[in-house]
Amino acid sequence: MKTGQYGWGWHSENKLTFTDKPILLDLGLVKLNLSKNKYSSPFDFASDVRLVFENAMLYNPKTDEVHGMAHQLLFYFEMLFRPIQAKLPTNHHVNEFSAVYEFD
Repeated sequence: MKTGQYGWGWHSENKLTFTDKPILLDLGLVKLNLSKNKYSSPFDFASDVRLVFENAMLYNPKTDEVHGMAHQLLFYFEMLFRPIQAKLPTNHHVNEFSAVYEFD
């Protein structure tokens, strides 16, 4: 994801795109946290991935290509995560993604 024509939008150097109040969060940090087993559950991992894309949409206007890419990637992530979520214990309640976001 960090390579290719649009890879520039997913690097931590792009501070205007990915801003979280306590820390700067990007997919590189998510990958690092995952490799260091810092997530206590798949839900924590998914929450950080969602936050990266949500921040990209929040801090970039709808007309910006970063906003559009983040929108598409968040939708794709949710499609891939849904079967995993279905296999996990139901004691974790996560807001249903499709109820929060509408996609064309």
